[in-house]
Amino acid sequence: MSKQAAETGLLLPSREVLLWANSDLALLIEAAVRAEKAGYDSVWVGDSLLARPRGEPLTLLGAVAGATSRVRLGTAVLLPLLRHPLSLAHGLATLDRIAHGRLVVGVGPGAELPGTHAELKALGLPSDRRVGAMLSAIERMRRLWRNEETGIELQPRPLQPGGPPIWLGGSGPRMLRLAGTTFDGWLPFSPTPSDYASGFRAVREAAEGAGRDPDGIATGAYLTVAVGDDSREATGMLDAYMRAYYGVPAEVMAKAQACHAGTIESASEWFAAYRDAGARHLVVRLARPDLSDYNDTVRQLLGAARHA
Repeated sequence: MSKQAAETGLLLPSREVLLWANSDLALLIEAAVRAEKAGYDSVWVGDSLLARPRGEPLTLLGAVAGATSRVRLGTAVLLPLLRHPLSLAHGLATLDRIAHGRLVVGVGPGAELPGTHAELKALGLPSDRRVGAMLSAIERMRRLWRNEETGIELQPRPLQPGGPPIWLGGSGPRMLRLAGTTFDGWLPFSPTPSDYASGFRAVREAAEGAGRDPDGIATGAYLTVAVGDDSREATGMLDAYMRAYYGVPAEVMAKAQACHAGTIESASEWFAAYRDAGARHLVVRLARPDLSDYNDTVRQLLGAARHA
């Protein structure tokens, strides 16, 4: 079992404010400030250009960095293929400087969905070898951050030596192997605690096989939760949220993502199951259509995660 401290992060509602708050992105900054004051260890934003529209993540995190001082700032997850690696390396280095070294870069190749292919096509990019292209982009960013690319000197360099830590989102065999051999952390959607435990073991085995300390790899989990006075109310919230966010029922998303609907008490038990499976850093997404009582509920979720 990893010796990392148990931590909790909040996924900021960067898509939700477009769906339910007339694109008032200032609500995200307020949510981040409130999360920091409540005691969250990190705040995160997602990434999508056309498939699931939201504010541009590096811009949002720059604003959050200026309004906070302690919480780590993360992407859950950034899609490197939507940006040129040189420009992305520059943007992330700048953000790491603004955030005084608080940046964590969660990345992924994009899900195998029509929207992913449409985004890349709109940029004039192929979408058939996304993992390999993502790895090439990340390797180049790391070279640029270390000033190891001939003929190019990137300025500013990140505040964190060698660049901010990069966590991989994904749970297929290849992704698990890469998380253990190449990345600084792992941040999957694992739909059940047992799925997470299996992936956790695979990541550690891959790390050991590569001569890495498995305890040095951060283990996160991306968890979506709807809470209500009873399970029926929460189930309705989760379904309405998933239909608006992804265009499919909650029961479909639950096959691919970690989702829970219930009371605060049942959420705490669910969080504990992921902690027991090896997740040290829970990244919590509140499924709350219309964002009603958002900040109060995320405070309650932090308490539930801490008691997990």
